[in-house]
Amino acid sequence: MPDEQNPQPQSGGGAPPRREGGGGGRREGGPGGGPGGPRRGKRQYFRKKKVCKFCVEKMDFIDYKRADILSQFVQERGKILPRRMTGVCARHQRWLGVAIKRARNIALLPFSGSAAGTQAPRVVVPGGAAHTAPSHGTPAPAAAPVAEAPKA
Repeated sequence: MPDEQNPQPQSGGGAPPRREGGGGGRREGGPGGGPGGPRRGKRQYFRKKKVCKFCVEKMDFIDYKRADILSQFVQERGKILPRRMTGVCARHQRWLGVAIKRARNIALLPFSGSAAGTQAPRVVVPGGAAHTAPSHGTPAPAAAPVAEAPKA
């Protein structure tokens, strides 16, 4: 009669019995919730609802010439920030992408961010070899001055 006290059926593969309330690894119920109530020991995190900056100001047109506003929505590397990070609505995100691309084309915004500290600047010698990498051990030789032909 000990089998009657355990109502869960035994699986033949030796695997432990499945937990109730499992949804394939997904949490049910929302933040901190679930079938057993809120979790103890974990802090609940309530995210503040982001509002569209352009909807609040009732802007119907995003001006591509205002680089100070557009630069807030571009990463340091030059990528356009997604809606989930900025809180801009879908309509204004589309307009924002167009405005940023227009501002890039007339050089108000960079296509890519500053690559400061990533590589040494390339040495450009006018009239020199097409592409020579400077060696790290010895300094690059100075270009010889070109002698001008005497004028007749």
